Formats: sequence, C-alpha cells, structure tokens
Amino acid sequence: MHRPFRSRGDCFKTLAPGNPARGFPVPMSVAAVLLALGGCGSSDPTLYSLAPVPTTQSVTDGMQAPGVIEVRMPGVPPSLDRQNIVGVQDDYSLSTLPAAAWSEPLAPMLGHVLSTDLQQRLPGRTVFAQNDATTVPAQAFVEVEITRFARDGAGLVHLAGSLSVHRAGDAGHALSVPLALSASPTGSGTRAMVAALSQLTGQVADMAAQQLVLLPPAPQPHHD
Repeated sequence: MHRPFRSRGDCFKTLAPGNPARGFPVPMSVAAVLLALGGCGSSDPTLYSLAPVPTTQSVTDGMQAPGVIEVRMPGVPPSLDRQNIVGVQDDYSLSTLPAAAWSEPLAPMLGHVLSTDLQQRLPGRTVFAQNDATTVPAQAFVEVEITRFARDGAGLVHLAGSLSVHRAGDAGHALSVPLALSASPTGSGTRAMVAALSQLTGQVADMAAQQLVLLPPAPQPHHD
C-alpha cells in the first residue's frame, strides 16, 4: 500500500494549532520549524525494476520442451510483498530501504521478468506470464515460490524458495527443485543489489528451462 505524503499545508496546521491567524507559537525556533518542514516535504522514493539477463549457460535445445509455457504468478510472502524494497533479510530480522521502492508489485514483476528470461533460453517456444492477454492454451506450467529475496547482514544477495514445472493436466509428474541461490553484488548500493537479484532470477530461468526439457512425454489420450 502506497503511503500518502503530507502536504506543506498540513505541516503548517500541525505546527500552528489553535487560531491560524496567529501563525507559529513564539517559543518555536526557526531551526525547529525548518526541521519539521523538512520531514513533511520528503521526496518520493527512487523506483527500481528487475530486468531480464542473458543466460550464462549454453542455450537449451528448446525443441524438446513443451511448445507453449505459462509462468504462473510467483508466490511471494507478505514480508517481501511491500512497496519499499527489503534491503536486508537475515536471521530473525528484516529491514526495508525507506528511499527505494519497487516500480510495481514484486510478484507480477518477477513473473514477467522470469517469462522473458525463459523465452530467451527456449527459442522457438512460446512463453508468457499468467494473466497476459493470450488465447493460446498452455501446454506446461512453471511455478515459483519465493521465501528470500534480499541481502543478508554480510552483504551477500540471496534468492531462496522452490521451483516446479509440469505439463498441463499432469501435475502428478511435476519436477520440483529447491532454490538456494546467492551472488555477490558489484557494489553496496540498491542498484547493485537489484542487478544481483536480476542475475539470480535469470539463474531460476536456466533451471526452469532444464527442467522443462526433462519433463516426461505428454500423456496420450485414451480411446474407447
């Protein structure tokens, strides 16, 4: 939920209770007024977005994968599903970055970046994110659950959770693997952390492409 910003008019009302014509109370110093107004007039946070990345592995022979693949909306816990970016997620603690926010809700952004990454890794296949405008029925699904998506106290960036792929109508033969990925960002700033998270999302796409190729053949329809 976006936090509303207070206007300077609201700040003046707070600083000068009572009769508006009287202005500020005499005991209030100029420095105190400036400090109060500085807090009220805080600027919007910088917005950040994940971005697709090229694979670091050889391109998978996509012709063995299902022809149409849907990336389901990733599962993101409430602790990560917030406007301000979680900067540190460590044992027993979590802290956000007050001046940095995601440009859109994290779950759909992850889904679209993951589908773009996967499309690059499976040339010749059709890949789309859940809720995209398409009339082509999916032949396979990619499902991701995220439990960790931030730095730790030492500065290392982590993506943890689980990945599962299965053919449409054959969830009983899903291929599932845990996700426990980490990367060292190139710097200490938020941009470097988001870039590292994008790289880890690309690694999830690498794993999904490999699993899709390994899926058992589609079940054959039964004929009476």
